[in-house]
Amino acid sequence: MAINKELKGLLQLKEYTQIKDPTLIKHADSFNLQDYNDIPNAYIINAMVEKLKSTKLNNLSGYDPFTFQEVVIGVTQHIDNLVMKHGLKNLQILEHDYKYHWRLNQDIKYAQLGKLKPNSHMIVGMPFPGHCGKHTDMDDIISECNDKNIALHLDCAWINCAKNIEFNFDQPCVQSFAMSFSKAYGLGWNRIGIRWSKEIDPTDSITIFNHHNMYNTSLIKIAYHYIKDFDIDYLWNKYEKTYQQICRETLIMPTDIVWLGKDIRGQLVGMADALQSISVSN
Repeated sequence: MAINKELKGLLQLKEYTQIKDPTLIKHADSFNLQDYNDIPNAYIINAMVEKLKSTKLNNLSGYDPFTFQEVVIGVTQHIDNLVMKHGLKNLQILEHDYKYHWRLNQDIKYAQLGKLKPNSHMIVGMPFPGHCGKHTDMDDIISECNDKNIALHLDCAWINCAKNIEFNFDQPCVQSFAMSFSKAYGLGWNRIGIRWSKEIDPTDSITIFNHHNMYNTSLIKIAYHYIKDFDIDYLWNKYEKTYQQICRETLIMPTDIVWLGKDIRGQLVGMADALQSISVSN
């Protein structure tokens, strides 16, 4: 098959933007804060938790030990909270994870599997950005963290724009994880998510915000405006056929992340502009 040069020219080789879905963008116009003033915050937060768990494209289990669910201003607040509690140098990060870690510390020394520091903390993306899916060595990461008493915290920001992720959160080493609606619904302008934890820490900043009702109630109502009308797997359900078409016509290898593929060298390629181009033309 000849390469579609027009689509090829729309692929992003350096910066990878999210899909700006016109239906999701237009839905923001119909938001009226007053429509949700009579709905209790606790009801909305529970609805957010259940929506995040409702993916049918991934097989996620082991939620039960994580009895504390708290509102976060996106998964990045979960990361910032860990940095504040444990310090940048005491958090182990793997290379090719969320670039935010490097932005916080441009002298970062990445952790090496097999040489992880015992009795410490670690953050891992799930899905892992560099692999566009579950980290290929995730079983080994879990095993080493269990053996070395390493508290593992998972960044699940991409989970709801992913598919084929199979994971059981109920692992001795996993202490917390967070998901958000930012990627699922293009809500980067309204970062809102949920953190799950096994234990409560009364000095934890996220816990303090939640227990004293200091979180932004407007944010959770915007989230509710979307979750009542859209499936959590909305992006893959809408764009999968188009995604596969682009991969075929540009010789890009598909991944499990809806706006990312890989070229023949294994380098990440952003597909948002190409996806939107075909979606608009159709």
